[in-house]
Amino acid sequence: MIPAPAKHTLLRAAATALLLAAAAPGRAQDSNGAGCAASEDCARERLEVEVVEAGAGLDWVPIEDVPPALRDRSCKLCGGRYIDPKAGLTGAGDPEESDIEATATRTELRGDQLRLEGGVEVTQGYRDLAGDRADYDRVSETGKVEGNIVLREPGLLLRGSRGAFYSRTGEAQLEDGVFVLHEKHLRGEAVLLSRDAASLIRIEDGALTYCAPGERDWYLRTRHMTLDLEEGVGVARGATLSAAGVPFFWTPWLSFPLDDRRRTGFLFPTVGNDSRGGIDVSTPFYWNAAPDYDLLYVPRYIQERGLNHEVQGRYLDPAGGNWLLGGAFLAGDEQYKEDFPADPNPDRWLGQLRHNGLYGQRWRSRIDYTRVSDVAYIRDLETSNLETRREVNLLQLASLDYLGDDWLVNMELQQFQSLADDIREDYKKLPQVTVQRRGDREPFRFEPLFLAQYSNFDSNGERVTGQRLYSEAGLSYPMLWEYGFLRSTAKYRYLDYRLNDPLAQDRNDPSAGSALASLDGGLYFERAFSVAGRDLVQTLEPRLYYLYSSFEDQRDHPDFDSAELTFNYNQLFRDTRFSGRDRLDDANQLAIGVTTRFLNRRTGTELLNASLGQIVYFDNRRVRLRPTAPELERTESEIAGELNFYPTQRLNLRATVQYDPSTEKVNAGNLFSSYEREDGALLNAGYTYRRPINLVGTQPTTDQAHLSAYYPVSRHWRLFGAWNYSLEADESVEDMVGIEYDNCCWKIRLLHLRYFDTARGIVPDFDAPNLDRERAVQVQFVLKGLGGLGTEVEQLMTDMIRGFRP
Repeated sequence: MIPAPAKHTLLRAAATALLLAAAAPGRAQDSNGAGCAASEDCARERLEVEVVEAGAGLDWVPIEDVPPALRDRSCKLCGGRYIDPKAGLTGAGDPEESDIEATATRTELRGDQLRLEGGVEVTQGYRDLAGDRADYDRVSETGKVEGNIVLREPGLLLRGSRGAFYSRTGEAQLEDGVFVLHEKHLRGEAVLLSRDAASLIRIEDGALTYCAPGERDWYLRTRHMTLDLEEGVGVARGATLSAAGVPFFWTPWLSFPLDDRRRTGFLFPTVGNDSRGGIDVSTPFYWNAAPDYDLLYVPRYIQERGLNHEVQGRYLDPAGGNWLLGGAFLAGDEQYKEDFPADPNPDRWLGQLRHNGLYGQRWRSRIDYTRVSDVAYIRDLETSNLETRREVNLLQLASLDYLGDDWLVNMELQQFQSLADDIREDYKKLPQVTVQRRGDREPFRFEPLFLAQYSNFDSNGERVTGQRLYSEAGLSYPMLWEYGFLRSTAKYRYLDYRLNDPLAQDRNDPSAGSALASLDGGLYFERAFSVAGRDLVQTLEPRLYYLYSSFEDQRDHPDFDSAELTFNYNQLFRDTRFSGRDRLDDANQLAIGVTTRFLNRRTGTELLNASLGQIVYFDNRRVRLRPTAPELERTESEIAGELNFYPTQRLNLRATVQYDPSTEKVNAGNLFSSYEREDGALLNAGYTYRRPINLVGTQPTTDQAHLSAYYPVSRHWRLFGAWNYSLEADESVEDMVGIEYDNCCWKIRLLHLRYFDTARGIVPDFDAPNLDRERAVQVQFVLKGLGGLGTEVEQLMTDMIRGFRP
C-alpha cells in the first residue's frame, strides 16, 4: 500500500477523490422521488438537467458516431458509450514529476493574490484542469476555481461549478460536481466533495449509476459517504437504492470496496424455487481474513428442509500450494424425514478438501476429496458454492508426482463414494505407484520404453482384493518425413497378482505375460485447387496400423479397474482394447484409415476434415473381460467415421458414426451443429444414437435429440431454451425455457427447468415406478455496475446451451 502524500493541489485532490468515488459502487438517494425541496437539491437538479441528461460534456458518444470496432453489446444496449480522449496517455507524464503549465486570457497579480480569468487551463503531466476563473493566495496557500470546471485524466472526467483547495493541509472541496469513469461505464454526482487532512474523501449528497446519460432506471444515493484512500474502502450512511424513481432499498450504513481487492462483507443473495425443496434463499458472507486466506459462509434457507450452513475456506500459499476446505450441515432435514422414514438420522452433511501444489517445477501434489452423509445428498442439495456435481460416484483422491527430465513418478490413493444404492463402490487403490520413462520421440533414434505400476486394491464388499504389478518394457523407432511417417514398436507386458481372497480363482498368485509389436505408418498427399473464388488445399492421409500381441490365458485373473473401450475412429490406432491394467489383450490385426482435409491456402485455416477406417482381424480375440464370455470371432470391425465442417467462423458441424457391415446397421452415431451470430444469437441442434452391442457389455439404447438456443427477438428482449428429447421413449428427458430483458442499466432473467432425477449423463429408465419429473424456477436480477442475485441461472444456461458464455 502506498500512502497518499500529505499535500495536494486542487487538481490532484479532486482527481484522486473522483477516481475513487467512481470506481466504487457508490450509494445515492434518487432526487426524482424527493423533489427539489432544498437548495442543494435544486443545484443538483439543475446540473443533472443541463449536463447529465443531455450527455453534453461527459464524453458520451451516440452509437452512430462510435467507431465500428467499439460497438460491442453494451454499446448497442446503451445507444452509445463513453469514449475517453485521454485513453492510453498514462505514460504521457506522471503529475507527481511534471511541471505545472497554466494559461488564461487575463492574469492579475495584486500582492499575494493571483487571479486568472477567461479560458483558464492548467496542465500537469497527463492531468488537465480548466475553468472560467481561478484565485490563489500565496500566503495562506489556498485557492478557488469557479465556472465550468473540467478535470480530466485517463479514465476520468469531472465537471463542477466551483472549488477550493488548501495546499498546506492537503484539504480540497468541489461543489456541484458530476463525474464519469469511462472504462467502468459509471457516472455520478456530488453536491459537495471534500478531502480532509487525513486523506479521507467525503461526499455529501453523492450518487452513482451505470445508466447512460438521460436514463435513471436505477440510482444509488447517500447523504454522506466516506472514501478511505489508503484502505480502498468506502462507507455510506443513509444509502437509498431507487429504480425508475421509486426507492426500494434503504440502509443506515453500508460498506463497499473502492477497487477489486477482496473485501469482507455480504455478497448478493441467490433466490430460487424447485419441487425438491420449495423456496431456496442463500445470503453469502465473505471474510477476507488475510491476503493469503479467506472464508465464505453461506446460510441457505430451504423451505421444505430447513437451514443449511455452507462454509468454504481457502488458503493460497506459493510454497505450500492452494488449499480449499469446505463443508455443509443441515440439522433435521424435514423433507428427508418424509422421503426416508426408516433412516434414524435426518441430519445431512458434506465435507470437501481440495489442494493443488507445484514445488520447484518438479513436484506436484493434488487432493480431491468429497464425502456426503447419504447417497441422496447431491441430488437434494446440490450447491454451486461447494462445486459439487450430480455424479454416480464422488472422487476421493490424493496424489504426488515427480516430473523429471527422463522419468515420471506418480503415487496416488484413490477411492469413491457411490451415490446410488444399486451401484457398488469401485475398488480402492491404497496406494498405486507408477514409474514411467519420458520419451521425446526424436525421429530416427531408438527410444526406450518402460512403465511399471504397483497397485493395492481394497474393497468394503465381499470381493476379491489384493495387489497387482504391471510392467512393460521395449523399444520404439520413430521415422518422420515431410511426406509421411513410420513408427515401429516392440515391447513385453507382464502382469502379476497377489490376491488376499481369490474366491472363485484357483490361485492367489496368477500371472501373465504378452509380447506386443506394432507398425504404424502414414503418407501425406496434397493438391491445390480453387472453388467459388476460394484458393484451397486438399490433403489425403492414408494410414495403416498393424498390431500383434500374443495370447495368454487370463481366466483366473480378477477385474479391478478394467473395461472394454467403446469403439470409435481413434480406437483404430490404439494398442489395447481395454482400459485399466487387468487384461493383456491378444491381437493380430490391421487397421486401415484415411483422412482428408480442406484448408484455406492463404491462411491455413482448416475448413473440413473427414476420416474413415476399419480394423481387419486375422485371428479371433480370446481375451475377454469376463472369463465366461466367448471369444470374438468377427473378421472385421465396425466402420468408424468422423466429420468436422467449419464453413464459416460462426457455423460448425461435427459428426461421428459406427456402421456394422455384417448387420448393415448403424450401432452409434452423433451429429451436432452450432451457429453463433454477431448479435449473440446462438443455435444448437444435435442427435445421438447408440444401441447395445456385445462388444462393450450391456448398455441402454440411446436415441436422443437436442435443441438449444439463445436468441434476441429485439434490442432488449431475448428468449432462451434447451430440449433433450428421447425418441425411443417419446419423452422429454430435460427441458428448459427462459426469457431475458437486458438494457443499459439492468438485466433480469426468468428460467423454468424440468428434469428427471438421474445422475449426470445417465439415460433415465422411463418404466421405473418411482421416476418423478422435477421442476425448478430460477430468477436472476442484475443492476449493472453494482451487482445482482441469482447466479445459478447463468450456470444452468452454460450447462444446457453449448457455447453460451455469461
